[in-house]
Amino acid sequence: MIELITMVAPVFGVVAVGFFVRRAGLVGDRGTKRVVLFVFNAAIPVMLFRSMLGTNFPAEIQWGFLLAFYGAAFVTYGAGLGVAHYGFKRPRAELAIYGMGAGFSNTVMLGIPLLLGAFGEEATVPVFLIIAFHSITLLPVSVVLIQTGRGQGERSLAGLWQLLLDVLTNPIILGLTLGLIAYYFDVTLPGLIDSAIAPLAAIAIPCALIALGLSLGGYPLSGDLKPALSMAALKLAVHPTLAWIIAVPVLGLGTPWAQVAVVMASMPSGAMVYLFGARYDAAPDVAARTVLIASAMSVVTVSVWMVLMGA
Repeated sequence: MIELITMVAPVFGVVAVGFFVRRAGLVGDRGTKRVVLFVFNAAIPVMLFRSMLGTNFPAEIQWGFLLAFYGAAFVTYGAGLGVAHYGFKRPRAELAIYGMGAGFSNTVMLGIPLLLGAFGEEATVPVFLIIAFHSITLLPVSVVLIQTGRGQGERSLAGLWQLLLDVLTNPIILGLTLGLIAYYFDVTLPGLIDSAIAPLAAIAIPCALIALGLSLGGYPLSGDLKPALSMAALKLAVHPTLAWIIAVPVLGLGTPWAQVAVVMASMPSGAMVYLFGARYDAAPDVAARTVLIASAMSVVTVSVWMVLMGA
């Protein structure tokens, strides 16, 4: 337990530093945006590319772990839709944001450092596989729901196509893809190039945690908290519980596949939930409060799930 605390505390501690720096006004909206863009467009893609080159892929990949994670994610996503529609009587155009708050995990900024720190190098492949499919699976569904909810069904296919292009050209997805290609063809980086990108890869995780803290510091907490608390509860409790049921009793997955599926499912709602809400002007206040509350509560809940999964 002491080892787990010493691993989890620094991760959330760095996030807290970014949060209070933003709350103190030392960094504003523009500075936060620049840090986030640096992390997503440069540091994380380079780290993923370099990591894939050095990854030892297992002889057998237990693809069922994707079913455990994403099956649970879509069920929880649907539960978020139901709570929003029947519990809070929200309009159809906002339902997808509630669904994302319940089922869309923070896989990059928190998932990478916590999972790799908890389960070591052998968790690299399952972690990166989840990241590779994360946006491709959940974001197009949300776009279609938002557009059809606004009576724009005839434009949903065009919006979906544009989103797919955005996903495929996403720097994080590109970093993973190029890394896989380089690994498959046994590419070795020249020493000069590797030495140049190594420092950028090394600072990716700390910068991602700072960026998350800065982003959370800009989210408002005032207003009706019931919807955000409901989505946070679905995300932190229901999603990982369902993932555990599918991964362990149903599929009998082994290490590290079951651990990665469950603990990644226990991650709080990702910042993309708020970005989507703001982009489409669909319940952005609920999205912001959900991300903030879920992230704060996850300090405890993620630690519990990590202990249960043998971190």
